Amino acid sequence: MKRLSLFAPAVVLAAACSGQSGTIQPGNWETTTRFTTVEIPGLSGEMAKQMQSQLANQTNTQTRCITPAEAANPTGGMMGANNPQGCQFSEQTFSGGVIRVRGTCPGPGGQGQIRMSWEGSYTPTSMQGNINTEISGGPQNMRMAGTLTSRRTGDCPSGS
Repeated sequence: MKRLSLFAPAVVLAAACSGQSGTIQPGNWETTTRFTTVEIPGLSGEMAKQMQSQLANQTNTQTRCITPAEAANPTGGMMGANNPQGCQFSEQTFSGGVIRVRGTCPGPGGQGQIRMSWEGSYTPTSMQGNINTEISGGPQNMRMAGTLTSRRTGDCPSGS
């Protein structure tokens, strides 16, 4: 499950860069993901409560450098055919301050599938929205919903 919470910010920032050039500013971006709802169909009783308490309301914050080259040509990198997670996006709206991203990725360990959506808004230096994720076809089906906020914190460190 840790893989999914670490994966979400990278996908969101990559999707953010997949719009038109100049929609966000290149630089260092800090992204915080917080899943507020966790549903695990088929898991009953105390085990379900334990899993939900471990996963819900925890935050994960990561920092990533968006280079000017990535902002100018985002489809040549992360969202192209060579994206390391093997994700495919059916919708990538990122214009006019509106964000709508829908996609699928291979599940943890290559088992099953992760379906995700993100709807929100952005400015050149911030992004926010609601995320929904559903994992199916693997060892455990799961649905999670939460929030994602991201902000530009400055220039990328030298050497990035």
